[in-house]
Amino acid sequence: MTQQAFKLNTRLATDNKEYLIQTVNDDHGKRVLTSLFSDGELLETFEEKFEAGIKKDDLKKLVNSTHEDKKRELEHLIELYRKSSEINDPGNLHYLGQALYYKRMYHESMKLFERAVEIDPEFHEGFISLGVAQFSLNKFKEACNSFSRAVELRPGYADYRNYLGEAFMALDSCKRAVIEFDEALKINIYYGEAYLNQAMAYILNAIRREDFNLFTNQEEMTGKALEKASVIMPDIVDQDFLEGRKFFEQGNLENAFAKLLTCREKRRHKKDTESSSFYLKFLMGMGKLNEKMITRRIKYLQSALSNNPHYADLHYELGVAYTLLGRYIHEKAVEEYRKALSVNPDFERAQKNLKLSENELKGTEVIINAILKG
Repeated sequence: MTQQAFKLNTRLATDNKEYLIQTVNDDHGKRVLTSLFSDGELLETFEEKFEAGIKKDDLKKLVNSTHEDKKRELEHLIELYRKSSEINDPGNLHYLGQALYYKRMYHESMKLFERAVEIDPEFHEGFISLGVAQFSLNKFKEACNSFSRAVELRPGYADYRNYLGEAFMALDSCKRAVIEFDEALKINIYYGEAYLNQAMAYILNAIRREDFNLFTNQEEMTGKALEKASVIMPDIVDQDFLEGRKFFEQGNLENAFAKLLTCREKRRHKKDTESSSFYLKFLMGMGKLNEKMITRRIKYLQSALSNNPHYADLHYELGVAYTLLGRYIHEKAVEEYRKALSVNPDFERAQKNLKLSENELKGTEVIINAILKG
């Protein structure tokens, strides 16, 4: 028997964006879907499973509670941004900035990253995130400066070199882009995205005719880079990639570059959506995380991993979420043992377990602090 369809919509606005939160029940898939849109673009979808035969009133409650959870999360983010002038820790500014970035609040995130690196001029992660936000706003010169500072602080980070190469490529500086991609690949020879970018830089140079030396062997180098990218990142070989490679082989370089760029951006968007845990990290750092938020994140990551079982970043993010849940559970255990002793101070098993749990919690705190710094 088909359940009644419930649908909720909420609109929220910041200075630069309007958001639509939409929640519906999918009876066929036995799930409640909550989707977040910004200016008509789908940003993320969260699902909550329910059992077959669920009562109408219980389903309605589930739709309402799921919708309210996502609504409160976004409202909380917006409110935190409005009060961000009260935050003076660069790490927490960075976490909040990342959480805003993944909601496409690029202007807002950029302002927080700027404050973070102003407070700590050696904060290399802050400069990378600032560059990413600037790049998303098509501020390519500014992004290039931010990425350059990050590379200066951490020259051995392959990701930083790759980002800097992308900024140079966006500025049509193909030779300098190739240099950075080459450096990234010296650091990590299995860096698939750097191979894809390397191929794109060779193609763009052939279009712009910026550097003759790159142009002389660009066909061979591009082919090799595309092949390595497809082997290392098999998930990237979609219709856009195949068409881009075909256009390249036919000499249609403009269309080849456009298709490969689309391929790269789609993959990055998917990665951003699936691997962002910065909102949880920020709330943990501010002491405002609860069990429901963590378990919801765990369910989301488990679902994502069922489709991408070889995605290392997703396994890492799930590990982070489990670690945060472990800390929360240990806190609850300590709280209950203390309640037991307040009722019966001579309860020896409770005394023993309290000491063990407190020691375990201290160890968990060390891990949490390392996560918050990393």
